[in-house]
Amino acid sequence: SLTEHGRIYGLVNNAGIATPNMLEEFDLNVYESVMTINATAVAELTAAVAPSMIQNKSGRIINISSELILGFATRTAYSASKAAVASFARTWALELGKYNICCNAIAPGPVETDLFVKNNPEGSAVRQSKLDKIPLGRFGKPNDIANMTNFLMSEESAFLTGQTIYVCGGSSLGSVGF
Repeated sequence: SLTEHGRIYGLVNNAGIATPNMLEEFDLNVYESVMTINATAVAELTAAVAPSMIQNKSGRIINISSELILGFATRTAYSASKAAVASFARTWALELGKYNICCNAIAPGPVETDLFVKNNPEGSAVRQSKLDKIPLGRFGKPNDIANMTNFLMSEESAFLTGQTIYVCGGSSLGSVGF
């Protein structure tokens, strides 16, 4: 059991796969795989650690969602699964608030990870097209998401729960379309 190792204060649910799955070419196996990893596993892990937080009457749960919850062609399962984890944060905030447990979601925009760079190489038209949709004029860095995570884990965020915070440089303000 996870709780055998001591008190659990915080949980960051950061699982995810983003396999394309257009409605016109719907594949139930792809859909179920994405939903299982991106949503069901989040619920299962949170259910496993929540009793420790409840016992300690404090805790933080952060679900990593995505700005693609606003909709994105080719991502039926991914968008739905990431919308689910944002919804989980709202529901769990209502259920766990009485135990002083804050539950929130972070919805990142495009973040310059190794996988992002592989799929959006320097100098490519697709990369420039995505960059053009970000009002701050740059892609996110992993530290941008880590800094929000640190804030949500801190005492400074003790009155913030049930929220989805877009860390996206403003790209979620218009059409996501990247």
